[in-house]
Amino acid sequence: MQKIPLLLALMTIMLFSACSKKSNPGKTVKVIPTTYTIDMVPFLQAKCSPCHLPSKGGFKANFENYESAKKMAADMLTRVSLNPGDRGFMPFKHAKLAVEEIALIKKWVDGGLLEK
Repeated sequence: MQKIPLLLALMTIMLFSACSKKSNPGKTVKVIPTTYTIDMVPFLQAKCSPCHLPSKGGFKANFENYESAKKMAADMLTRVSLNPGDRGFMPFKHAKLAVEEIALIKKWVDGGLLEK
């Protein structure tokens, strides 16, 4: 008979100890912003070349410099978010970008379109 109250007490202690994780308010997570120079240039060279890079023979909207890429960033995000077959889908005649690739563009746009 004494085993049941002891077992209940033990289970209660375990439950409260599992639910009372202490957070460490002194520890912060540093979010590294996405920038044109560090993150977007290599991505654009890999995924948007040659069409959007004049130095590679491209003649479409120029993503090769920060100012022009910044102006087109919202449209870029919209177009890569479309599905193949939708009017305006990018990358033209290629498979849809991976979710992580679209997320990179979104992070850059949402983060304020930083250059460096």
